[in-house]
This record gives sequence, structure tokens and C-alpha cells, in this order.
Amino acid sequence: MPVKSALDVDQIFDAISYLKGSSVIRMLSSHLSNEVFLKGVSTYLKAHSYGNATTDDLWLALSGASGQDVKAFMDPWIRKIGHPVVTVAEEPGQITLRQSRFLKSGDAQAEEDETLWWVPVGLKTGEPVKVIHSALQQKEDTIREVDDEFYKINAEQNGFYRTNYPPQRLVKLAAAREKLSTEDRVGLIGDAAALAISGDATTPALLSFVEGFQNEQSYVVWAQISGSLSKVRSVFSDNKQVSDALKKFTLKLCSPAAEKIGWDFAPDEDYLTGMLRKLLLAMAAGAGHEGIISTGKQKFEAWKGGDNKAINQNLRATVFNMASANGGKDEYEAIKNEYRKTTSADGKEICLVAMGRNKDPALARDLLNFVLSDEVSVQDCHNGPMAVAGNNDTRQEVWKFLQSEWDGKMKKVKSSATVVLDRWIKTGLNQFSEREIGQEIQAFFKDKETAGFDRSLSQVSDNIEANAAYKERDEKVVLEWLKANGYA
Repeated sequence: MPVKSALDVDQIFDAISYLKGSSVIRMLSSHLSNEVFLKGVSTYLKAHSYGNATTDDLWLALSGASGQDVKAFMDPWIRKIGHPVVTVAEEPGQITLRQSRFLKSGDAQAEEDETLWWVPVGLKTGEPVKVIHSALQQKEDTIREVDDEFYKINAEQNGFYRTNYPPQRLVKLAAAREKLSTEDRVGLIGDAAALAISGDATTPALLSFVEGFQNEQSYVVWAQISGSLSKVRSVFSDNKQVSDALKKFTLKLCSPAAEKIGWDFAPDEDYLTGMLRKLLLAMAAGAGHEGIISTGKQKFEAWKGGDNKAINQNLRATVFNMASANGGKDEYEAIKNEYRKTTSADGKEICLVAMGRNKDPALARDLLNFVLSDEVSVQDCHNGPMAVAGNNDTRQEVWKFLQSEWDGKMKKVKSSATVVLDRWIKTGLNQFSEREIGQEIQAFFKDKETAGFDRSLSQVSDNIEANAAYKERDEKVVLEWLKANGYA
């Protein structure tokens, strides 16, 4: 990607760069084996110690260690934009795989779909389950001797691509969860969600798949479920019937696990169990679990009354968010006062995010004003718009505030490092699903100086368009599925 000025650097080295980079390296390491991969990396580091190196130098070292032409099959992954989706078609005893470029908007044109990726298939199939390694190196290929009862490609989710299964295969995979690793389960949920948004699949397919995960025990799987459902609920949040039904769906899904894990930390509890507790309690409360909300509010009131031990430190963010989302001005002001008193950086961030959970638009505006005051460090001020934008009841306030204060209070952000303004744009405007707002944003910034956040503006525009298309396409079928399954 070309870097035209120093202002491009902060935008280019974003989550896409780091996450795609790490995912591609993981894919290559898995293919070569960790031992061979590390041997090649060691050779590369020794050969270029105290000097400069290029990507080709790394490929050369890995080729020497593995005996394979690494450059030939890896170059498209780093020289070309994007990644593929592999679509699966089934016939008795065999599957046909077809690769094409994946776009969140689902509208890849022919000229955008010319890259031919080397795709490691990693087929899990049979009884007992075995993994058969091969690679898709053309647009389409057929794999034979596949067990019709169970198969999954991209074993352990080592490959950096989406997989689009027929809907009936997802149903079978949901019933065979015991044969799937944690990585497999996370990947299947993430793929189903991403493909629903792009239009390659549907939201009912995602909901049908995750509906059976009530007994899931892995934190990372629940984190993927929570993130995927939050996205769906955000896009359809302005349709009350769909929104209420999705809330009911989420509540039924997570309540058993949340009630089982409870509020209390065991003395010898491992880290991921603690993380799972925070996630499940927050998820259940966000879906309206009355018992969990009541307990959270009781803990908050006890803390507000002076009992510093009422809230376990590991649950402070969870309880603050819960109290703010289900409270009013009193809870908001109590958290704001805590922000002023605490000296810890993470404590201040917890408070800013919790204040943004309140459902009162007036308090959302107060928070946006507060983060631009002298009480909040400029590097932390993006937590305000991020929290408000993530709140389905107050999201509009970020855009209103940014327009009205662009030449006023926003000067604090505009006069600091461009990365701060870039964060405001990315975190504050990225979650809308109305084309009208997307058009308003484009018109507003048309005559503004956007150097330093122009790429983020483009990403915001693409995301809003993708969200709007997703909502228009799936709103009706989602409601039909929710009604048919007793949630609406």
C-alpha cells in the first residue's frame, strides 16, 4: 500500500494490517510446521542482523528451510488486497470448492476478483476424525471420498479465509460440536456472521447455528457469539419488533451459562474463567436478565454507599456498565465522580465507557462534552464517542455533536495528533446502518481538510453502506425466522 505522507502511517498500520499479517503468518507456520517455520525465521534473522531486509528475504529463508517455493504461494497474500471466501457445494461423497474475493459489502466486481490465492484446505472428516491436507490453487476444485455425515474444511481455522457452507451443513456441524475444536467453533460462528452481513449467507443461518450453544464453556467461543449477536442487534436496532425478538433470543441463549457461572470467583480460578464470567454477566444483563441486573444494581448501590468491597475488582466494569445502562442521572454522576477520584488509567477508561452505556441522550451529550474538557486527557477522549456509538439508544448523538462542534469544542481534537481525530471518526461513526447518514457524512466532510483520517472516512462510508444493504436484505427474513421460532 502506498504511503504518500507521514499522515498516512497511523491509518495504514491499523487492525487490518496487524490482524491480516498475524493471520497469514499463522497460516504459513501451520502449513510448513512450527519447527520448519522457526528454523527459517532463525536463518532470516541471523542473515540480516543489524541490517535491513525485505519480504523476499524472509520467503527465501523459509524456502530454504522447507524445500518449498514459499514466495510463489505467499506473495498474493501480501501483495494483493483482501482475502477469499471458499464456497462449498455438496454431492454424495464429494465436495466442490470455489474461491472468490470476500467483500463485506458482498458486491465484488469481476475486476476485483482476479486474484488466485493458494488456499490450504485442511479437511476434517471421517470417524474417527482425521485431517487431510491439500490446497486449493485454482478457482474451483473437487475433493472426493468425503464423509457425508461429517466434514469441515479449514481445520483449526489455520487458513485465512471465510468458508460458506450450505445451510443444511451448518445444521449438521452444530449437532457435531464435540468433534470441533475451540478454533473450529469460533471460526464457524465468525464465518456465519460475516457471510450474513455480506449477503453470501443469511442471518437465520447464523441464528440457527448458535442457538444450540447454550452449554458452551469456552470463553473465546462465547466472545465470538457475543460479538456476532451484538453486531446483528446493532444493525436492526431501529426495528423494535426485530430488536426485542433478538434480545429475547440472546437472553435464552446465554442465561443458563450466566446463571451457572454466577458472581463469585473461586480462589484457584483460572484467568479465562474470570473473563467468561464478566462476558456472560454482561451479555445476560444486556439482554434484560432481571435477576442479574438486580444483583448488579445492588452491588453498585452498596459501593456508592461506601462499601469498597461490594464489587469485585474484576467485575467493576461489568457492574458499572450494568448500573449505567439500567439507571439514570444519579448512576451517571456517581461514575463521573469516580472518574475524577481514581488515579488509575484503566479505572478512568472503565468510567468513561460506563457513562456511555446510559440510555439518556442528554447524558450522552454531556459525556461528549466532558471528554473534551480539561478533565480528560486528549489521548483518552475517543472513549466517549466509542461508548456512545456502541449504544443503540444514543448512537445518533455522536454525529450530531461532531457536526455542531466541528468548529467549536472539536478544536481540541483537531489541534492534537491526527491519530486522535482519526479515532474519533473510526469509533464514533462506524456503526450506522442508514444510507442517509452515510450521505450526510460524505457531504459534511466534502469541503473539509481530511488529511490524516481520509482512509478512515472511506472505511466508515463502506461500513455504513454494507450495514444498510445488510439491513434491507435480511430484515424481513430475520423477523420471519424469529416469529417461526417463538422469539417474536
